[in-house]
Amino acid sequence: FSPCRGSHIITPQKYRGYQGPPRLSTTTTTTIWDSSSSSSALPSPSSASEVASNLNDTTTTTTTSNKAVNSATLQFNNKLSQMAKKFDVSTAAKVEALLLEAVKNYQESLQNNNNDDRDDKQEGGEEEEQTTKQIIAPNTVSFTNAITAWARCTRKDSAKRAQALLDQMHILYKEEGWGHVKPNKISYNSVITAWARSRDKDSAHQAESLLRKMYDFYNLELENSINDDNNDNASDIARNLKPDSRSWNAVINAVARSRNTNCGDRAKFLLDEMGRLYQEGDGDLLPDALTFGAIINAYANSFEEGASDKAAQLLMHMESLYQMGFENAKPTTFVYNACMNAFAKDPLISINATTGGDITMNRAEKAEQILTSMEKRYEEEKDYRVMPDCISYSTVINAYANSNTEESGIHADAILRRMINRYLLGDTKCRPNAVAFTVAIKAHSAAINAALLAEGTSATKDDDVQRKRTEASARRCEDLLQQLCLMCQNQGNDRTLKPTSVTFESVIQALTLANDVEGVERVKLLRDDGGMIINNTRRK
Repeated sequence: FSPCRGSHIITPQKYRGYQGPPRLSTTTTTTIWDSSSSSSALPSPSSASEVASNLNDTTTTTTTSNKAVNSATLQFNNKLSQMAKKFDVSTAAKVEALLLEAVKNYQESLQNNNNDDRDDKQEGGEEEEQTTKQIIAPNTVSFTNAITAWARCTRKDSAKRAQALLDQMHILYKEEGWGHVKPNKISYNSVITAWARSRDKDSAHQAESLLRKMYDFYNLELENSINDDNNDNASDIARNLKPDSRSWNAVINAVARSRNTNCGDRAKFLLDEMGRLYQEGDGDLLPDALTFGAIINAYANSFEEGASDKAAQLLMHMESLYQMGFENAKPTTFVYNACMNAFAKDPLISINATTGGDITMNRAEKAEQILTSMEKRYEEEKDYRVMPDCISYSTVINAYANSNTEESGIHADAILRRMINRYLLGDTKCRPNAVAFTVAIKAHSAAINAALLAEGTSATKDDDVQRKRTEASARRCEDLLQQLCLMCQNQGNDRTLKPTSVTFESVIQALTLANDVEGVERVKLLRDDGGMIINNTRRK
């Protein structure tokens, strides 16, 4: 950042000609933001907005000037806005139907006006003017409300329907000369959001494509304004059409959530491109914590070897940006959980890293280190945004379960106790649930597997000691199951505490490995009773 260069004052011509993010690149940007520059007077992200669609023409004609919005149109837009707030299946179609009917009526009214004789108009001029005031004239706000409704709709074709409305806006603006339906960045950002929420396999590509088209439209409008020597209009275009942080953040989220191959790296590349533009002076382009979290989550879901290291590097970069003064880059609970999840899912989780020949922490231990830093940070700052929750502790327990070491169960118990202690001290976010107990059982089962594997591959192991450790871990699995069942009963059969089939099967597997036949029968009986403990105690 270089506020001294005036980088936060964006002139209309600042990004003239920029075509959007490159489609393919094998290079990576060395830095996202210059950490040596000043962090004062940081701008906040702009309001929400959407991206654009196909624009192949090189000229834009406008025959209808923007007029003051009449009361009928204002009431109509307010109605659409209220309807668009719903997240359901049917509302978006109703909003679109109302919009298209209003568009049809407005087109007919324009046609009727054009067919009237001038003499007739002069005779009934006052009446005609009064009638025109009552006609709903759908404008940019009307269409954007309908697009937003589709972005919040749960239908599979929602993104395509939102895209179609944006395409229609361009047709009306370019071919019909309706200047009052000119798409703006809010319209574009809403369509990008629709694609980001879509489960369409091509959603990431569509979101990126819209961002490029948004830059195309921005450059086209800016070029026309500059050719007309209209600097005021150029400033309006820069303010209303130039992609902002919402545009980029939505695209990055769409790519990161796509589950496509290398989606994490592609999202990271877009983040770097966004940072490059910021360094060059576009102060509107600031990512937020959710954007970073989405990329880290993409690394976690990639199941690639070493993906956790990329996630950790991004987390550390967020910490650096926050220390520089970027409040929006402060890591949140979601970001920390995503990074710990990346360590938990890394195929290399059980391999200890080496630095200069010295063995360092494995990835499960690194996940616990992040949890410890969360606890410390929350105690120091009392900021609820970084407060560890049940997911935080469960993720670290799962990391130890996936590490498959003989100490997995011991570490899992320690983390589970930390979570329960926080809950007993009044932290409701750390309330234990069935997931936490299930992954703890999974950790003890992993410890049994590791012990049996070590017994079969080492001649120096004491078989009796190994057997006792295996039996202890199996008994601990049954203890955890019974504790969970009792909690569920005491809480009125709370669904979040109800053991699942995976919970029971994990305990049965652990007892089977320990050759505890009676224990297996007890667990099966407990499962058949629906988890209800009635004089069902383990044999001493």
